[in-house]
Amino acid sequence: MKMKGLSFASVMKHPSLLPLYLCITLGVSGATYYTFRLAARNPDVSWLNKKESEPWNSYKTKQYKFFATKDEISNAKSPVPEY
Repeated sequence: MKMKGLSFASVMKHPSLLPLYLCITLGVSGATYYTFRLAARNPDVSWLNKKESEPWNSYKTKQYKFFATKDEISNAKSPVPEY
């Protein structure tokens, strides 16, 4: 016996389940997007080690934070240490 609400016809009979499915879908897609963004855009992650030995050096003049306030944007230089 199938559980109610797992088929399209059953969801249409019980429209109160739609917000639940919407919230779950948004949560899963948001978590997937953020994980992909961390893997693709984070300077701590290096996918091409042979191309550039120190890829984090390109972030010396970029803003590193995910969300920056107006005050922080004016001081956009990232605090990268000089070795």
